[in-house]
Amino acid sequence: MPLRTPHVSPAAQARHVLALTTAAWRIAPPSPHEVARRAPHGHVPIRAMRRLHAAAVLALLPHSW
Repeated sequence: MPLRTPHVSPAAQARHVLALTTAAWRIAPPSPHEVARRAPHGHVPIRAMRRLHAAAVLALLPHSW
């Protein structure tokens, strides 16, 4: 009878393999800076978001003053 295991996403499998490998090789966990550097391409830092928001608000203000 075949084994029935719950479906696990490929990303979850990859994270699991990396966790086992880092534990076996005793690799230090990544620093917060390294994690931020490897952020997805769609990631926008909060400072940039605030700057864009402020520019959008200023663009909406009437120029009659």
